[in-house]
Amino acid sequence: MFAGALGGIGRALRSRNFVYYCIGMSLGLTGSFVFFAALGWVTWELTHSAAWVGTIVLAETIPNVFIGPFAGVIIDRTSAKWAMFWAQLAAALVMAVLAVITFGNWLTVEILMGFAFVIGVLNGIVFPAHFAIMPKLVPRADLSAAIAFQSSVSQAARFVGPALAGILILWAGGGMAFAFKALSYSGFLVALLLIDIDESGDAKFATSGIIHDIIAGLRYAWSAAPIRLLLISAVALGILLRPIIELMPAYVGSVLKSDAGTLAWLLSATGVGAMIASLWLARRGKTQGLARIMLLNFVISGVILIIFLNTGGLAIGIAVLGAYGFCSAAVMISNQTMIQSAVEDHMRARVMSLYALTVRAIPALGAFIVGLLADIAGLVPSLLGGAILGLLFWIWARRTAIGKTGNTGISIFD
Repeated sequence: MFAGALGGIGRALRSRNFVYYCIGMSLGLTGSFVFFAALGWVTWELTHSAAWVGTIVLAETIPNVFIGPFAGVIIDRTSAKWAMFWAQLAAALVMAVLAVITFGNWLTVEILMGFAFVIGVLNGIVFPAHFAIMPKLVPRADLSAAIAFQSSVSQAARFVGPALAGILILWAGGGMAFAFKALSYSGFLVALLLIDIDESGDAKFATSGIIHDIIAGLRYAWSAAPIRLLLISAVALGILLRPIIELMPAYVGSVLKSDAGTLAWLLSATGVGAMIASLWLARRGKTQGLARIMLLNFVISGVILIIFLNTGGLAIGIAVLGAYGFCSAAVMISNQTMIQSAVEDHMRARVMSLYALTVRAIPALGAFIVGLLADIAGLVPSLLGGAILGLLFWIWARRTAIGKTGNTGISIFD
C-alpha cells in the first residue's frame, strides 16, 4: 500500500540493484558537487576573472567531446559497470593528489586546469556508462520512474554538495573540498561491486572498427527525428540557459560582491528546486506528456533566468533560483527519459554519450563563451543575451516539435 502511494518511485525501488546504485551514486555525487563548487571558487580566488572560471569549467568538461563517443562504443561492446568502476577508482586517486597539492600551497591556476582536464577525461567514460547502465537496473516499464528518481538523488546531492562545499572552504580552504571528493568515491565503488546485472548479451552487433561505430551512432541519432530534436533541445538548454550555474562563483564575486557562503546558498536553492521536480516526475512514472512538460519548462526557465538577473536581494535570488532549478530539471529529466525510451539497446551507450555532452560539456562551452563576453560586455548582459536566445529557440522548437515523428515512430509532441 505504501509502495502504491509512491507511484512510480515505489515500483523502481523494488529493484535491489537500483537501490544499491542510488545509495552509492548519492555519496559520489555529493562529492562531485562539492568539487564543482570548490573548483569555480578556487579559480575565482586565484584569478578574479570570469573568463578563467569559464575556462577551468571548460577544461573539466571538454574531454567529454572527444572521449565520450569512443567510450560509448567501447561500453556498447563490453561492460558499463566495469568501465564506470575503473574510471571512478582512477578519479579518486587523482583527486587525492590534487588535495595534497592544494594543502601544500603549491596550487596555481595552470595546475588546477591540468587536474580539471584529467578529471574530465575520466568523466568522459563515467557519463555514458551511467546512462547505459540505468535501463539494466529496473524493468523497462519502470524506466521513466527510475530515471526521474535517480535524478532526484542527483539533485539532493546538488543541494547538499554546494552547502557542504561552502562549509569546507570557509573552514579549511579548497584543499579540504578536494579531499572530500576523493573520499566520496568509496561508496560508489562499493555499490558497483554489489550490483549484479547481466551485460553478456549487449555486444551482439557486428563492428567494423571504433570510428565506423561512432559514425554509425551519429547517423542513427541524426536520422531519428525525435532523438535529433531532443538532443538539439538539450544543447540549447545547456549553452543558453545553464551557464549561470557554472558561472555562479563569478556572479557571486563580481555582481553580488559576496563570499562562498552566498555561493552555497544559491547553488543549494537550485538543487532543492531540481530535487522537487525529480520527485514529482518519478512519482508520475510515465513517458506520456513529457514533451509538453519539457517545452513548457524550457520557456519558463528562460523567463526565470531573466528575472533572477534583475533581482538584488539574496532571499529573492534564492527563491527565484529554486524555481529555476525546478524548471531546468524538468526539462533535462523529460528529455533524457524520452531519449532512453526511443533508443535501441545496441545503440544506447553511443547515443547516450552524445546526450552526456549536453549535461556537462555543452554548459561548460556556454560558460566559456559567456565568460569571455563578460570580460568585454559584463557578466549580467552576457547571461541576459543567452536567456533571450533561449526564448527564441523555444519558439522554433515548439513549432518543429508539433507532429514531429521519425523512423522510431514516436511523436515528440504526444
